Amino acid sequence: MDWRVAGLVFLLALIAYLSTLAPAVTLEYSGALVVAADHLGVARPPGYPVWTLLAKGFICLFPFAEYHGHSNPAWAVNLMSAVFGALACGLLALLTCRVSREIVPERFGGAVAGIVAGLLFAFSPVLWSQSVVAETHTLTTFFFLALLALSLRWMSIHDHRPPFLLAFLAGLGLCISPLLILFLPVLLLAAAFVSPKDFTRMSGAVLVFAAFLVAEFAWGPVRPGFADGVLAIGILVATLGIAAGLAVFRPTRATALLLVLLLAGLIPYVYLPLASARNPPMDMGCARTWEGFWHVVQRGQYEAMVPLDPFAQPLVFLRDLAWYFRLAAAQFSAPLAFLALVPALGLPWLPRNARPPIVLVLAAFVCFAIVVLIGANPLPDVQNTWVARVVFLPSFALLA
Repeated sequence: MDWRVAGLVFLLALIAYLSTLAPAVTLEYSGALVVAADHLGVARPPGYPVWTLLAKGFICLFPFAEYHGHSNPAWAVNLMSAVFGALACGLLALLTCRVSREIVPERFGGAVAGIVAGLLFAFSPVLWSQSVVAETHTLTTFFFLALLALSLRWMSIHDHRPPFLLAFLAGLGLCISPLLILFLPVLLLAAAFVSPKDFTRMSGAVLVFAAFLVAEFAWGPVRPGFADGVLAIGILVATLGIAAGLAVFRPTRATALLLVLLLAGLIPYVYLPLASARNPPMDMGCARTWEGFWHVVQRGQYEAMVPLDPFAQPLVFLRDLAWYFRLAAAQFSAPLAFLALVPALGLPWLPRNARPPIVLVLAAFVCFAIVVLIGANPLPDVQNTWVARVVFLPSFALLA
């Protein structure tokens, strides 16, 4: 039943998106993204290597697409957004079916809940707008929901073996969108629900991985006098040395493997200098040089983010919270959006086996709504709302 519901929601969403699909290049970053995909170049920072390679695959699958007699790779890239948007809706329906069955063990109740949640999200204005144009956000949302689904699955089957696949996919998520680094705390919480041993293993790997990222971003762009990149490569070698040291001892071998898999997920970033070296027509940041690579990865083309301090500016934080909930209400209408509070407020009265999945979803919502709100610190005007709304798509999925 779960897979049938997922398939139905996917099909309905895809039909809607295909019916309203942009026929060619649209506004914003559409042209840059399509040219980067078509010529295997480097799109906007931070590069989006996985998205670019997948988009090139869709262009190769549909070489016959034309617009007024001209070759039209933009249609294939728009189609990719529609496919991943519809997949995200189907996956959300599947998740809703399985979580709701923990609360109410009734077959068709879960199916109805899944269909409603999936279609609410499918026809929310922000997701629909991103599912018909060349953009990266539907892939990010789908991958986020896939990580959440695998985490919930791991919790439900109580498999005490370390989640090696989850570790690799969590690292790969950073190549899809830097936003997905916020899934690491959710992954640690899922490990804590499985067993203390799994939490210890995953925590060790995530902490060393986070230290590696902090060190790379702090010192990687530094240019020593004798060679570019020596310090950054040294940080990577030191991290692998830590993994090798952990692998020596039997109790920490699993942690070492989890750390290596987290690092392995970052391999697609090698695409950026390789693509830039070919001198493609879309090569934002010139990633073939060490300075250019870090300019792209660190989003040097954009203004620096200035996170909000909610303790120093509580009134501004409350204003931003009100802005977010207005934005969320605009996706589903206010009465439906506030229904999302029911499982949160009713958590103590839920069946014992239903609490861990709901707690994990609530934790993910805090990370991808509240933490993103603090980090983005958007101004609540029309222009900033239009730009910032897309980064809250994972939280909108959780509300649905």
